[in-house]
Amino acid sequence: MTQLESESPTVTPIALAESLEKWFGDPGTESNSLNFSSALELDERNELPAAGIERLRGFGFNRFFVPEQLGGNLRAAEDILMLTRVIARRDMNVAVSESTQVWMMLAWIGGTPEQQAKHAASVLQGGVVPCLAYSEPEHGADLAANTFRATPDGGQYVLSGEKWPINRGRTSTHVVLLGTTGDGTTPAKRRQSMFLVDRSTVLSGEVTGVPRVPTYGLRGCDISGVAFDETRVDGFARLGAEGEGLELALRGLLVTRTFCTGLSLGTGDTMLRTVGDFLSDRVLYDGPAAEIPYVNESLANAYLSLLVAECESLVAMRGLHLYTEQFSIWGNLAKVQVARLVDFSAKALARTLGARYFMRAHEHVGTFQKMYRDSAVVSVFDGSEPVCMDSIALQLPALAKAYGKDRDEDWRPLYDLRAELPVFEPHRVSVFGRGRDATFASLPHLLDRLAALEPSGGLDAGRLAALRTRGEGLREELEALLARVQDARRTPAGQDPADTATTSTKTTAPALIRIAEELSALHAKVAALGIWLFNRDHLGEFFADGAWLEAALNRGKVHQYETGDLDPAAARTLAAEMHRQRTEGEYFSLLTVRMAEPGAPEEDGTDRPSASPTAA
Repeated sequence: MTQLESESPTVTPIALAESLEKWFGDPGTESNSLNFSSALELDERNELPAAGIERLRGFGFNRFFVPEQLGGNLRAAEDILMLTRVIARRDMNVAVSESTQVWMMLAWIGGTPEQQAKHAASVLQGGVVPCLAYSEPEHGADLAANTFRATPDGGQYVLSGEKWPINRGRTSTHVVLLGTTGDGTTPAKRRQSMFLVDRSTVLSGEVTGVPRVPTYGLRGCDISGVAFDETRVDGFARLGAEGEGLELALRGLLVTRTFCTGLSLGTGDTMLRTVGDFLSDRVLYDGPAAEIPYVNESLANAYLSLLVAECESLVAMRGLHLYTEQFSIWGNLAKVQVARLVDFSAKALARTLGARYFMRAHEHVGTFQKMYRDSAVVSVFDGSEPVCMDSIALQLPALAKAYGKDRDEDWRPLYDLRAELPVFEPHRVSVFGRGRDATFASLPHLLDRLAALEPSGGLDAGRLAALRTRGEGLREELEALLARVQDARRTPAGQDPADTATTSTKTTAPALIRIAEELSALHAKVAALGIWLFNRDHLGEFFADGAWLEAALNRGKVHQYETGDLDPAAARTLAAEMHRQRTEGEYFSLLTVRMAEPGAPEEDGTDRPSASPTAA
């Protein structure tokens, strides 16, 4: 029995996160399997953190990627967010290496009942290590140009080609890949099919790993490739219909991009905590360095960014249950904006930390520089930021057309963190959501709710008036952005008569990308407003008085800030709450999520799944 199987089947996401915290123990304790010191040492040696991975498997992490109806524990998208956050705050190498389980989502989206049952049983048994093999050396994000062949032959397929760069390319047990089944007469969008290949069941031919690639961050991860040489597989390996591969790939990415937010939240927490701890203990100019006004504001701003990132993440997780068909825009917005919030603060914190930011040893807060490097990958994988922005930009006309035409809804389930959610059904995700976005659609209702709010002991009239003004500003900004869409479409890149140099078929106008960027920042602000309005009565005084929300809405692009912009009183309030959570062992969060106690050993547990035979 794994640790998870002994847990209550109705455990909440927060309780689940705290359970995993106890399972791992304090990452500052070097005797624990997953600790900061070992994570640094292994990263320096480019080694996969095997002990940490085994520890995570002992918890039953794999079960959270199999839907309940197939025997697993995939009940709430928020569960995955919280668990990923717990792991990433310790070591991104472990988080990224084991979260490839999420690629089995393709079976739940496009598989037959028989395929789903078979793959669910395999994952639940343990030891399954999937990898996502879409990219090819010559084509990168241009998946339609792929040349990997999947030749149909008597109910089977013969696979030939190379995929690179791939996380877990060498050490995977299963490969989710795109292969070309069509020919020159087949429309490009229908030329490829999706396969989920169990490497242990290929009928003939070879599957081999391509050597690892030295990387900027994630140095312990198996970033490599996988090659197929006349590899024959049963037709059962194909997911969906022939020619449906690109569509399935995109549908899967829209879900997984949303889950990437947990990685950013986890690394962002550790970066801020590491800097906060160091500067609080360090005495400069006769006092703690953290009390220097510039430093205090820097810490407060980084904390505020994490709170906004959390709001965007939580609303997106709830949206996956409620508005699954709308994630063709939403999944991109959430991934881009949460990563931007954390990445911008990481650079600001590095400046604040000074020379220590450049030191790699554990005793010199070397964890910061590792997290700084590792965190940067979130904006790159599962579709880089330019790819996500391009996807949003292409859907802006539909978004502009759909805005204001949504039916009146009860928005409580989307924002009230106590509200129950329907079952998460990943197969409902759509490649095109027809421009719908529930977060933007809810804004008029949120403003009505804000207008009806009365001043109270936890919310004075001045702040309420300021929030109403900022709220109306959100509506004006949204409508102005959508109005710019038509102007930007009139001169797409590559069609400007003055521009005769380009031969690229990618002609998205930079002006549309700019609008997508601004919408991404605006989306997070609306999410934060919604979370505040529906949860003021149960998340404590700091949350309810709205100083943090006002500070967030005062920012231009919500992930960016300049020195001196933050109101001194707001900086003091934010920094005080950050330090309270830091010293009391809580996550940097609007929620109360307790970390493992200082010095806590990992929990006893010897009945762990056996190691994957291919794990390094």
